[in-house]
Amino acid sequence: MLGKNNGDRYNDGEKNVWTGRLIMGRQYWLGLLTACSLLSVVKPIAALDQEEHWQQTMQRAYNQSVEDAAVAEISEFVPLTPIVPNNDQLTWREIDGEPHVLVVTWTSWDGYDSLVGTSTTLGREIWTTPAPQVQQFVAEIQPDPDILALRLEQYLGLPPNNGKTKWVELWVKPEDLFRPCPDIDVTDTQCDLSFPATATPEHRVWFVNLYLSSYGDRGYPWTRLGYTYDWGAVDTEVGANELVVRAGATVLIEGVTENLDYFSLPTE
Repeated sequence: MLGKNNGDRYNDGEKNVWTGRLIMGRQYWLGLLTACSLLSVVKPIAALDQEEHWQQTMQRAYNQSVEDAAVAEISEFVPLTPIVPNNDQLTWREIDGEPHVLVVTWTSWDGYDSLVGTSTTLGREIWTTPAPQVQQFVAEIQPDPDILALRLEQYLGLPPNNGKTKWVELWVKPEDLFRPCPDIDVTDTQCDLSFPATATPEHRVWFVNLYLSSYGDRGYPWTRLGYTYDWGAVDTEVGANELVVRAGATVLIEGVTENLDYFSLPTE
């Protein structure tokens, strides 16, 4: 999942050619792919429409990430953002006398729209990242707006053409968060590959069931190490920190923002 040598599972050079420069713009790549003589894809370029070839390339890269993520290694550990009040990388707010941290989830569901400014109890768990990590990532790479959604899908370990359209910010109590790792402690800076003695039977079952469903057809590159698998970067597989909000948690919906409006990107 992280910046490791993956030569035993896929060709690093080929991965870099196909996915490493997406931030330069989709049209650039479509033109380059037409001119290339790289014929190791499913069908010769000449026999494919450019759009079809583009989609095959992205799906192939994603499938490789799912296969790679199934094996987690100690060398893939990276420091995680601890969810503690003195961490100035996070955004905090006191609500009813209790500290809450701001997290964000990417969705296409319209059900949050009418809940902005109100508290709601979640009927299911929600996968999130700590704010403003995703905004900082986009500000750093400054992708062309026409590939923004794809680059975010890559960064967050989601399949291409996932269809997510808006960002929902939520205020959450830290005790209602857990890392999707064997060790759920959000105050720690690293996930472990094995369950600690404190792991509950419920979490063990949750973890094993998710593992069994994550790496086959239509699977996800779940790292199990506390961060998403970035399948579009050249020199790293480390994406955003992952935090899961527990089902039954009461959260305050801070805002719902459309994709482009959530980020500051240059306009022509």
